Amino acid sequence: MSGFGAMKKEAIEALKEEIEAIADKTEPVISKEVDTEILKAMVTPVEQPAVEEKPAVKKQTPLANSLEAELASIANLQQQSHVFCGVVGHENTGKSGTVMDAHMHNVQNGTYGADDQLWAIDFDGGAAACRSAHYGNTPNVRVWSPWVMQENNRTAYDYPGTHQRQMDILMFALGKAKEQSEEGYEGPRIRNLLVTAVDLFDQVCINNMKIYDMETGAKDAIEASKHVINTKIGWNWSIRSTRFHQMTAVCRQLMNNGVNVFWETHLSPEVFNDKETGAWRPKWEKQSDNVLNQILWFRKDKIRNEDGKETGEVRYEVEFYKCKTNAKLQGQVRTVFVTKRGEDPVWYGLPELRDGML
Repeated sequence: MSGFGAMKKEAIEALKEEIEAIADKTEPVISKEVDTEILKAMVTPVEQPAVEEKPAVKKQTPLANSLEAELASIANLQQQSHVFCGVVGHENTGKSGTVMDAHMHNVQNGTYGADDQLWAIDFDGGAAACRSAHYGNTPNVRVWSPWVMQENNRTAYDYPGTHQRQMDILMFALGKAKEQSEEGYEGPRIRNLLVTAVDLFDQVCINNMKIYDMETGAKDAIEASKHVINTKIGWNWSIRSTRFHQMTAVCRQLMNNGVNVFWETHLSPEVFNDKETGAWRPKWEKQSDNVLNQILWFRKDKIRNEDGKETGEVRYEVEFYKCKTNAKLQGQVRTVFVTKRGEDPVWYGLPELRDGML
C-alpha cells in the first residue's frame, strides 16, 4: 500500500504503540509526527527557587498550659498527703483521742509549728469533750459544730442548713490549705482535719434526700416515712450517696494541699438476707470503705484471769484493718491505752500515727 492509505496505516500503528506503552508503563514510543522539541520542554524539570525551612511552631492548648503549670509546681507535689483515714469503733474506745494525741505530740516535739492546728468538725461533741478534758482551750485544736437548728417543726435540726454548713466549713478549710501551700507562707497551718460521727453526717444526707431532694413535702423524716414514695416506690439512695460524697471530694482536695484527713464513725450490726450475722461494720455510706486509704479499728478488751473472772484491767487496742500505704502494718494490733481498777491509767498513743508512718 502506498500514498495516503500507507501514511494513515503508519499513524494508526504509531498510536497503538503509544497506547500500549502507557498501559504497560514502559517508555513511550514517540510518533514521528510529534515535535520532539515540544516534548523536551514538557519533560524537562523547571528549577524551583529554594524555600527556607522554618522551625515547627508548638501549639499549646489551654489544657496543656494548665498541666504544664501543675507539672512545674514542685512545691505542691511535696506537700501532698496520703493520709485519708477512717477511725472506727464503738463509743468510748479512744478514736478521737488517738487522733488528737498524735497532733498534739507533733506540736510539742517540734515536728509541727507551735501554732499549727487540728480542725475538728464535731457532729457528736466528742472532739470538744476530748480537747476540754485533756488540752484545755488550746488554740492548736479548733472545733467546729456543723449543726444548724430550727424552731418551727418537730425536728430540732435544719438538715439542708446543716449539710450546707458542713460543706462551707470544709471549703473554708480548703481555702486555708491552699493559702498555706503558697511560697513564703509563714502563718499557722492546718495539719489535720477530723470529722467526728460521720454516721450522723450520713443521717443528715438521708434526711435531706427523704424530705427535700425527693420533694415529698414532708415536714420531717417521721412524716416522710409515711409517704407513698417510701411505702410503694422506694427512696432514691443515689441522691443520698451524692450528698455524702460531696464531702469526699473536698477532703481529697485537702489531701492534695497537704492536710491529713480523718473520718471517725461508729459501728452497726452487719446484716445479710435481713438477718444480723453477729459481726459489725462501720456505719457510713457503703462506698466509704473503698475511698479511704487507711482504716483503724478500735476496740476495748476486758482482761480475765484463768478462772474467767474480770481482773479490772481494760486494754484499748487498735487494729490496722486497712493500710494501702504501708503493707507492713496490715493486720497489726497496737495497745493505745490501759486502765486498771485502783491504778492510774497509762496512755501510749499510736506510734505509727504520731510518727507519720501510715
